[in-house]
Amino acid sequence: MDNVNIIEGSINELKDVYQQFTQDFAVDELKGYAQLEFLLTQKGYKLLLAKDRKTNETIGYAFIYVLQHVKAIWLDYMAIMEGFRNAGYGTTLFNKMVQYNQDGLGLFVEVELPTEGPDKENQIRRINFYERLGAKRLHIPYEFPTNHGGFPMYLYFKPNVHVIPKKLIQESLAEVFEIIHSDVLNRNQILQNILPKVKDEYFK
Repeated sequence: MDNVNIIEGSINELKDVYQQFTQDFAVDELKGYAQLEFLLTQKGYKLLLAKDRKTNETIGYAFIYVLQHVKAIWLDYMAIMEGFRNAGYGTTLFNKMVQYNQDGLGLFVEVELPTEGPDKENQIRRINFYERLGAKRLHIPYEFPTNHGGFPMYLYFKPNVHVIPKKLIQESLAEVFEIIHSDVLNRNQILQNILPKVKDEYFK
C-alpha cells in the first residue's frame, strides 16, 4: 500500500501506543512500560509506526530487534489499530519489516498456540496470517520467558535462505533472552531448556 509510511518511533511515541499495546496482547506476553522504555535505548531495538501518508494517523505499530550477532530480525510485537484491521495493513507492515533485513537470514516471530477458549479463532487467524506471508514454523519447543516460568509458543521464521544452522538459531535465542528479556529473572533457566532441542532448519 503506497498510502502507508513506516517511521521509527521514540519514547514519545511509546507513550502514545502503550495503552493500546496492553489491550492487544495477552497478559503473559506483555512487557512493562519501563522495560520497553529501556529497550528503546538499546542498540537494535526499535518501535516502528505505520502512518497514513495523508492524515499522519497511526495505523499500526511493531517492536522489532535487529540482532547484533546474527543477521536477522526478531519481531517482538506487531498490531494494527482496531479501525484499520482486516484491510491489508498487517501485510504491508510485516513486509516492510522484512525489508529492514533484505540481505540477512530472515525474521523470527513468536506466535501463540491455539487454545480452547474465546481467543482460539484469533490465534488460528494469526498463524494463518504469518504462514500466508511465508513464515515457517520451526521445530523447536519454544517458551516465551516470564517471571512465572516459560509460556509455550510457536516460533516462526520468515526465511531469506534455504537453511539456518542450529548454531545461528541458538545464538539468536541467547541474544534475545539476554537483551529483550533482561527483566525476567529466570530467563537463563528457560533458555537452557530450549537450546539443546534446537536443530538445523531447512526451507523449501
